[in-house]
Amino acid sequence: MTRPLQPLGLAALVLTVALSATSAAAAPAEPRDSSHDFDFAFGTWTEHSTRLLHPLTGSKEWVEWDGRTVVRKIWDGRANMAEFKGVTPSGPLELIALRVYNPTTGQWSLNFATSGVGKLGDVAGVGEFKDGRIDFYDQEPLNGRAILVRFSVYSTGPTTQVSEQAFSADGGKTWEVNWINHYTLESRNTEPPQE
Repeated sequence: MTRPLQPLGLAALVLTVALSATSAAAAPAEPRDSSHDFDFAFGTWTEHSTRLLHPLTGSKEWVEWDGRTVVRKIWDGRANMAEFKGVTPSGPLELIALRVYNPTTGQWSLNFATSGVGKLGDVAGVGEFKDGRIDFYDQEPLNGRAILVRFSVYSTGPTTQVSEQAFSADGGKTWEVNWINHYTLESRNTEPPQE
């Protein structure tokens, strides 16, 4: 014959069940597979850029230019390279952005290089997609001090997208956008004729 649980024994059983449920709920979820979240970007895009000349100085002086960006799929979409060519007010600019997906974390890394420098940056930004937008973050030096950098990419429609860069000198409390790029799809061809 089994004995009825005493109040203390019943409380211990309820606590054990509650802790087990909490532990299961607190277990980290597997990262969402974001390996194809950049698929919207593959193709050839015309680009219009505006850039703040002297960020974090109070300057309101912006410059504008146009160019073309080609985004190519690498590793079946788990990486991609965006190649920009254009002429800025200070001369021609060739830039690549390399974006690579990490399946373990569900995050992407981003790094840039220009033909004038000839190497990828020292620090890659890291971010993950949320609601169709990705914000990459890293820390870089600017005028002798460390600042936070945010680089965002998001689709604004089936044939348009935007990227923008912002800096923060106060640990992310406030951000100053200093580079905005508007893209319009020219074609899904990633090998356009050379101009």
